[in-house]
Amino acid sequence: MTSTSSSKEKGGSKKVLPVRLVQQALIVLIQHHCVLHSRPANDSVMSGEEYFEIHTDEVLCRLRFGTYLYLAKEWGGKDAQDIVRLLLYHGQMRAGDVIDTLACTSSTPSHAFGDLSTSQHAGLDAQRAAEIRARLVRMLQESLVRPSTPIQHVSPQDRQLALELMLRKSRKGIPTTKSLREIKGKVASIIHEEDRRDWEGATDNADDLRLGLIHKPTSDPSRDKRAKRRSNTDVSAARDTVDIDPEVWLRVHYDFFHIRMRNTIITRAVSNKYNAVTGDVMRYMLDADRPGIAPCERDERSRPISVTALAHRIPSDARIQRGLDRRSIMGHNESSNKTSTPSTSELVAEYVAILSCNDSISSTVRRTRFLAPCSSGTMTSAGGGTRVSTTFSVEYVNIVERIQLRMIRDVVVERFGSMAGRIFTILVEKGKLEEKHISKVGLISMSETRDICSRLFAASILSLQEVPKSNERNPQRTFFLWFVDVLKCKSWLLDQLYKTLVQLSRRRLYEQSQRTLLLQKSERTDVREDAVGLLTGWERKELASLQSVQEAITVAETRVVRDVFLLQHFST
Repeated sequence: MTSTSSSKEKGGSKKVLPVRLVQQALIVLIQHHCVLHSRPANDSVMSGEEYFEIHTDEVLCRLRFGTYLYLAKEWGGKDAQDIVRLLLYHGQMRAGDVIDTLACTSSTPSHAFGDLSTSQHAGLDAQRAAEIRARLVRMLQESLVRPSTPIQHVSPQDRQLALELMLRKSRKGIPTTKSLREIKGKVASIIHEEDRRDWEGATDNADDLRLGLIHKPTSDPSRDKRAKRRSNTDVSAARDTVDIDPEVWLRVHYDFFHIRMRNTIITRAVSNKYNAVTGDVMRYMLDADRPGIAPCERDERSRPISVTALAHRIPSDARIQRGLDRRSIMGHNESSNKTSTPSTSELVAEYVAILSCNDSISSTVRRTRFLAPCSSGTMTSAGGGTRVSTTFSVEYVNIVERIQLRMIRDVVVERFGSMAGRIFTILVEKGKLEEKHISKVGLISMSETRDICSRLFAASILSLQEVPKSNERNPQRTFFLWFVDVLKCKSWLLDQLYKTLVQLSRRRLYEQSQRTLLLQKSERTDVREDAVGLLTGWERKELASLQSVQEAITVAETRVVRDVFLLQHFST
């Protein structure tokens, strides 16, 4: 008791948490993948101790949980949404527990069963469990969920340092620069292989499935072998012959939803730049890409996509010719008396020519195009005069960078005016320039250019590079070059967006605090059943006003979270 009081006197108002409470909190955070833990090597000075690290990306993903649920329902209906909601709530669960929980909490109300017997209720639960099991198999095959393994709770940096230390000890002598590069390359390949096995499971046997999936047992071995061979080529047959391991731990695969969010943003950007039909064609292109193991923010470009294969994926009722000028499509047939319309492959090739800037010979095309050719073979587009590559890839890096720069420019224009947006665009395209060059290129007076550049520099949007003409570094004999540090601008805008989220949250709490008594009354069970009779007209009007304000705050938060996602995941 004396030690406790003395510690309070020394620490003042500092509160000491019980060890048991800290342990329970860490277990919960580790369960939700918000905290990573590591143990130093046995020969280390700090051996025997365990250290914890906050996984920032996992924590920030909580902002997008609502979007994950919406995308899950869009993909697989209410069952998929319920599975994702359950896994997000618990962090990770065994597949058997997910099936039992959702099978017991059936959406069918109890009074709808009437006078069903116990065996009939058991039959309904078994049928529901079979539906959830089949849904889990498909979600694991298409990467909506993934197995949760112990290696995912270890810090990637600790894994890298441990492997580098092990490889250094295996080599004798003082390591050279070349050997260090070789060690880092070998460590990267080892980690990549571990991540692949952690995601796909062992691949020593050709019949092995993704980690967490097992083959359904059959009484006839020859029939089982034929089913395995048939499942290698038929996706529906593969779902019929595999089952999920009830003991595997599952978690939500965030990257699947990130890819969906990124594709939606890219489709919207293409629609805004061209038209809605071109955006639909771009969506078909993005759906044709099969994502790999690496997170979507590391994908610089998509896998090669064939024009012919893409044409077969486009629905027959999709009239993609409406997005093109009819005169440009039929122009090559005007010399002849043919009235035939271009094929779907030729129309897709025309869209590829547009999105890849095929008619531009500028040196900046590589940084601005949406698509890039991947093969030497060519084919004629619907326009007749353009030949495009038969295989192309989507340039994710180019598209996302253009969207990010557009976001920063919009904020600059909103805060500093259109002239500031013009100067920002000039410096992004031209690089480092002096004030007089900015004034000439942007057709802005020197005094206005100097004032705008100073204000943008104070806001951390522009940076200044000093280039002295001599060793004296005399300011009168020094070039002062303005330029845009893109990473610094992204960090600045990300910081502003996080502040906006805080302000929106505070505004929501303020609006709720102004009507606390009314909200408590509206949450009562009797008021929920008869709101018209138990609430006055003024109270109903106040509740409707509060609901409209909260909806506006939710819409603003959704837009800010989307911008945060773009800047957070693609600013490397």
